[in-house]
Amino acid sequence: MDPITVATRRFLRDLDRLWKQRPDRIARLVASSGDRGHVVKAMRLAEYDPSNRRPLFVYDAAFEAVEPYFAGLCDRISTDYELVRRGVADEGVTLARFSPPARAPALSPEAHAVTVLTAASERLSSHLDGALVALLPRSIANTPAWRGSLERLSRSARPPSLRIAVLDAEEGPLSSVLGPEGARFSFDLDELLDFVEQQSDRKSEGPPVPPGPALTPQQRADFEQATGRTMPVPETAAAIQACFLEGARAAAKNDFKATAEAYRRARDLCHSEGLAAQEAGATFALGGAYLAAGARPMAQATYGQAALLAAHQQLWSIACQAKLGEAGVGWMASDFVRAARAYAEAASLAERGDIAQLRIEALRMEGLCHQHRGAEAEAIQAWRKAVDAGTAADEPARRASTFREVVTTLADLLERRGLRPQAMHLRALLGAMDVQEPKGHA
Repeated sequence: MDPITVATRRFLRDLDRLWKQRPDRIARLVASSGDRGHVVKAMRLAEYDPSNRRPLFVYDAAFEAVEPYFAGLCDRISTDYELVRRGVADEGVTLARFSPPARAPALSPEAHAVTVLTAASERLSSHLDGALVALLPRSIANTPAWRGSLERLSRSARPPSLRIAVLDAEEGPLSSVLGPEGARFSFDLDELLDFVEQQSDRKSEGPPVPPGPALTPQQRADFEQATGRTMPVPETAAAIQACFLEGARAAAKNDFKATAEAYRRARDLCHSEGLAAQEAGATFALGGAYLAAGARPMAQATYGQAALLAAHQQLWSIACQAKLGEAGVGWMASDFVRAARAYAEAASLAERGDIAQLRIEALRMEGLCHQHRGAEAEAIQAWRKAVDAGTAADEPARRASTFREVVTTLADLLERRGLRPQAMHLRALLGAMDVQEPKGHA
């Protein structure tokens, strides 16, 4: 069994034990930021178990300040409850509609959020067991404020129908609030890489399996002509994979110089063999290694090269992400003019590849760059493009994007500038989309 599956099962066993011991307590989900996606997948896996009768609501917004974070949580719960209600209606289950209670002036943002979550979970408990709300912030800008919020949240009374879990690092700020115990998700990267290598070299223990028919030169030529991609011979493919595995091992040990050397060998091998698509991917990985090593100018230049290589091969997703990497280096250096230009180019690449969520994010960041350099008119222009892109996108792409953040940011800016009708129109647009969105998982 692969190490990630082992880690997932162990994590879910720990979580189940925590709920049985203290169902009234906020559960601490202990994992590194890099494993955040694995935590989400594990919790979704538990949600899909036929015995589960408690829908999972995931709130993954970044924590920057108390008020907007918990206001966003209330909005998300309201939206996702409606998706659950529509979903179970197809199975003959009727849930009451949900209108979140208004916030009383004396209530803190955290206490009001508990009131809203409680109302939603009690409606669900009429036919199900309630709700599980997982707070998995993408980032935390103010750690003391985050810790204080969770202290207040943990003191708020909650019914048995409402369970809350929150992500924290092993030595994170919440151990003093929620206690050192938690459901831990962790695995050894070396073990995972060993598993991958073993699978690639694995041979059947039964009778020898005859090798599959090799491609004839004509079949190879036909494939390359149809796809526009050069096929690596098996020996070359194995050598490239070995370079990437070596780089991943070095990265796990924070030896980013060795990581860059391994990815550079992979890139050079791809180039010498005329593997343009693979060269673009290796160059993109190399840019990340340079950035991790602190070599920002090299990272910026390498990301730019990867974007060009990928765009030439019409690999729009890689091209856009590489350009986002280049822009991100400029953002880190507070070079907002250069970063804004790169984000605009990333948006253009995403548009060519019809990747709505990446286009929205690139335009959002372009707007932030303009705002930081005092060019609010250009920021508004970028954000309006992002709103247009989100409005035209299908519902799954829009939900996977930062569309809501863009609309809220633009509406707040327009309101500050006295353009209240335009701001109200944008907020109404969000509300209308929440009502119109089709059923799905929370």
